[in-house]
Amino acid sequence: MMHSSPHSGGDQKESSAIAGSAAGLADTLITLVAAIMSNSSVILADMLKTFLEFVAVFFSWLAIRSINRGRHKNFDYGFHKLENISGLFISFFMLACLLIITISASRSIMHPAEISGIGIWISYFAQILYGVINTFLYLRYRKMARLSVSPLCESQAKLFFTKAFGNVFIFISLNLSMLLGDFSWAHYIDPAASIIIALTILLSAFGIFKNSFCDLLDKTLEESDQIVILRELARHFDEYEGIHGIRSRRAGSQAFIEILLEFSPEKTVAQAGEVIDSIRTAIESKISGAKVTIGLSDRPESK
Repeated sequence: MMHSSPHSGGDQKESSAIAGSAAGLADTLITLVAAIMSNSSVILADMLKTFLEFVAVFFSWLAIRSINRGRHKNFDYGFHKLENISGLFISFFMLACLLIITISASRSIMHPAEISGIGIWISYFAQILYGVINTFLYLRYRKMARLSVSPLCESQAKLFFTKAFGNVFIFISLNLSMLLGDFSWAHYIDPAASIIIALTILLSAFGIFKNSFCDLLDKTLEESDQIVILRELARHFDEYEGIHGIRSRRAGSQAFIEILLEFSPEKTVAQAGEVIDSIRTAIESKISGAKVTIGLSDRPESK
């Protein structure tokens, strides 16, 4: 079976982050022009939201770049925490975006008006183009998050899903506002759409913050994972003399497991090594993100 190396996985994350940053910068410039050339509150909100999302994606690229450059230096155990911290910053950006959209929508509700300007058409076609781009990036990050168990990729997948959803929703709201522009009540479609988008961002930001914050805290392994460890030790019960300790903790997406085994004096170091490798491989294959260390213990002295 072929497995992608950590190096290739990191390069794939970085290339995806670069693509997302480039697309986000272009989208920000387009929506800025559209906002200037229209009086639509939802387009203004889209411009501000897109800018904050671009900053979030750019920040994620910086984090991934730091991880890749220091893969064999300073991030042996801590780079997953760096990803969690990035996820926290992304959630704060999304909350800031929520505040801005809410203020913009409130002003439009207080002073309703029919949307107009060439910026409407610029935004109209931009929603179609970036709806496709953001959907592609969402699917790409979701696949990487499943393969590498990466909090950063997971947060990026959620971010691009939110962006794609926003593209579809703004596209529909612009169509409704233009088609029903002769009705006075239709002037509220524009700000109402902004509020709905703000609510989706709130839910996404809460989810990202909760996952990233909890993963930053070290904790014991889940009971199901502990059962996996005991099951594998029981399966090799006849191959060692005793167990002198099992310690485990989860930090972010990584699970660190330390086991101390005693072997019969008749066993050679090579034979003990084969047993250790077998147990380590079995546990790491069944527990997501597991890093297993198995040490040798001397036989206790009899008193």
